[in-house]
Parts: sequence; structure tokens; C-alpha cells
Amino acid sequence: MFCLKAEEGSEDPHAVVSAMFPMNSLPTKVLFDASATDSFINPATAKQIACAVEEIDVHICASTPIGSVYQTDRVVRNCPIMIQNRVLFVDLIVWDI
Repeated sequence: MFCLKAEEGSEDPHAVVSAMFPMNSLPTKVLFDASATDSFINPATAKQIACAVEEIDVHICASTPIGSVYQTDRVVRNCPIMIQNRVLFVDLIVWDI
């Protein structure tokens, strides 16, 4: 999930890709960024796809490319996403921006 390899001859190995994938069986727009270090989900999307949001004991800080910093103490654990007929379970940081 966190290791993406650019195909030889592709224009930009750091390109962001957007597509629809089933998450918890519901079609969901997903953004893949090969240079990102973490995976995030909006709280409204987590609610819509019926993934349980839990609080954790630490605050996670993340910054945007323009320098804004946001923090959260909520995650979704083991959220199922289907890619090429394989179900993968991902942990997502709940980020309300």
C-alpha cells in the first residue's frame, strides 16, 4: 500500500493519481500520492463508508504543501479497500480540513 513504483518511461514518478475504489464495499474517490508518508480520510467519508473512528493517546501533526499545520488524535484502523479484486486493510488518519 505504501510502496508505489513508477513504470519505466512514465513522465513523473511523483504524480498524484485519483480513482474510484470500493472502501468498505462503497465506491469512494481515492487519491494516491507516492510521495506521501501517511494516509488520511475525511471524517464525513469515514462516516459514509461506516468505518469506526477511534481516538488515540497522541496527537498527530501533519502539514500541507502550503505550510498549514493540522493535528488530530483520531484514526480509522483496518479499513478495507479493494484494489484489483484484492482486499487490503489500511489504517487512515482522520483529518478534518
